[in-house]
Amino acid sequence: MTFEVTLVQIGLGILLFFLINWIGKHSYSIGYISISVFARVEEAPAFNFLLRILTPLVYLIITAALFYSVGLDRFVNNFYLVNLYYVTFRLLFNLVTGRGLLLNWFRQILYWISILLGSYFIYANLIITKENILPDFTTLANELWIIIIVFLFHVFNNVRTSHKKTQDRKYHYIKKTISRFQKKYGTIINERVENEKLRALVYSIMLLENFNRPRLIRWLEYASFFLTKRPHSMGIMQVISTTYISDKKSIILGIEKIIGKYHHFLNEIKDRRERHYYSGDFTFVMELASSYNTSANYNSDIHEMFEIVLEVFYPETGDSFLPHERVDKISGDDDFTC
Repeated sequence: MTFEVTLVQIGLGILLFFLINWIGKHSYSIGYISISVFARVEEAPAFNFLLRILTPLVYLIITAALFYSVGLDRFVNNFYLVNLYYVTFRLLFNLVTGRGLLLNWFRQILYWISILLGSYFIYANLIITKENILPDFTTLANELWIIIIVFLFHVFNNVRTSHKKTQDRKYHYIKKTISRFQKKYGTIINERVENEKLRALVYSIMLLENFNRPRLIRWLEYASFFLTKRPHSMGIMQVISTTYISDKKSIILGIEKIIGKYHHFLNEIKDRRERHYYSGDFTFVMELASSYNTSANYNSDIHEMFEIVLEVFYPETGDSFLPHERVDKISGDDDFTC
């Protein structure tokens, strides 16, 4: 193959990666499961299996047909390699972004082997011959098998699998990532945040921001900033700035933002304007997380992360979001829930 053909096929493989992610992002309502730092029950195993296996195969057939239709037959040579490039790019992306700990490696390897074997089979028996690129559904046998496959899909899709192993991987990922953050940034955080619950919240936000914007993506954000000179969210804590800031500087600025919101909320409680609203740690976490992102889903994720970090790293903390003297004073109020 020529360099031009190889380059085009690599590009198609990378495009497939983003296409599948986009399809998955818009398929949560019908059971799509994505990589997440939270344990989720797999509601539609058949759908997830078929999405990950069949999408690359269908993509291969459609793109090959398009190349044939416009007379670019040379790009279809060894076309199964497109999905090899896709699998390689997905593997590298997950490793570079630190998501390897969240993967079910047995399942991923099963996916990848199925994709590669299916791709070669389709290429050798269908794509390689231009006249065979369109399926033939003229026989009753083909139609019967389609009905059988659809039936089996619906049966298997109603199976519910245990999420304990998934939960274990999430906890392992959280523990290892937070431990790494503590070694690298613990001094900065401890000097500025004495309250252990606030520390747990800082680490929770840091972990989720780092997960959503891994180092590779942050490098692209830095490149965009230097090229455009426009304000960008930068650093591990994703603070918007008009000047360059490092990960450590973003942590300092992120803590200042959280602490500022924290004291503002304390004053609102003190002024008795939010008495009806306060309901313990949940209220504080949701309120402080909103200083980063007002999305209800984001704040809910932060609260779930906060509970895990608090349980794992600060199980015996005696700290409270409310100063202790304020807890006693406010608790005496009949109409204030604490």
